[in-house]
Amino acid sequence: MTRLLPIAILFLLLVPVEALGALPDTLTIETEIDAILEEGDIAGAVVLAQDPEGRRIITRGVANRQTGAPIPEGAQLRIASIGKIHTAAIIHSLIAEGALSLDDRLADLVAPHWLDGIANAQIASVRQLLTHTSGIPDYYDDVWFQTVNTVQGNTPQRTLGYIHGRPAEFPPGEGYGYSNSNYQYLALIAEAVTGQDFDALMQARIIAPLNLEATSYNQALGGADLIHGYGAPGEPERDVYDLIENHGPDGGVFTSASDLANTLSALFSPEGELSELGRLMLSEEIDRGDGRSRALGPMRIRDPRGLDVVMHGGSIAGYASLALYELNTGMIIIVHLSADRPDLAGQLVRRLLQ
Repeated sequence: MTRLLPIAILFLLLVPVEALGALPDTLTIETEIDAILEEGDIAGAVVLAQDPEGRRIITRGVANRQTGAPIPEGAQLRIASIGKIHTAAIIHSLIAEGALSLDDRLADLVAPHWLDGIANAQIASVRQLLTHTSGIPDYYDDVWFQTVNTVQGNTPQRTLGYIHGRPAEFPPGEGYGYSNSNYQYLALIAEAVTGQDFDALMQARIIAPLNLEATSYNQALGGADLIHGYGAPGEPERDVYDLIENHGPDGGVFTSASDLANTLSALFSPEGELSELGRLMLSEEIDRGDGRSRALGPMRIRDPRGLDVVMHGGSIAGYASLALYELNTGMIIIVHLSADRPDLAGQLVRRLLQ
């Protein structure tokens, strides 16, 4: 559901002090978006920019190359791995209630059949799943992508079955390796300790409390999900709208730019409705060097000139997204491109900050 975003992750190291002020005006943002769309031959983009002056949602290009339909400001975005923030929030809500602890072992929480043949699953902890230090192999690779189709979602039966018998990346807690499999397991944990399906937990603990009218989980195609994504391996022009890839707790959230910004504010603003969960997410960090760390869910990046950002990216066939929340100012930037170009999503964010 995501790949490493080297430009996006490192962009803060290049940001000047002035970035703590207002973001560029709308015309400048439109110019920067258009340059990215032209560079990547990308059909369209949605950008949300929030600073002390207010919130703007800017759309450029088209939602559908065949029809030429424009992108509505409220269109749902396939945010892929950014949805891991929603999953982490649910896990932290259970921790806050005392139903879980970070030190609990996966093996003590889920049925044994979910563990058989999966390296490290018998010994990994909740903390290690959240921080990608479990060493459990990642199911999402180039071979996996060849199985993506228009019928099957990314269920735990399929994803965990795919890594059955594969060796561990490293002993739990002794390395770092981003693995979408970790979040498949976190959802199984949440279901096991509550007796509820994960979609019901998403609705009850995130969507309903925040009145997120344009947010859903594992939904069918259609509705406000209007943006067609383009590009697949060996087929750069392919319309991949009908592929069911964005399913599951590691990437199954559909949401609008505005709803996503409201979710980030709810979690990471000091007065946010879910600020307790945001504080829990940031209560521990794994140092990744150069001011970067992996918190208990999102990435965190501190720039020596003043920026302190919580962020996550997402990348699936036909789509790339990046969302960040600046903890000192409440500044938010969300970028969504209709192409699997996380490098260009990161480049656009960097340009807006500069």
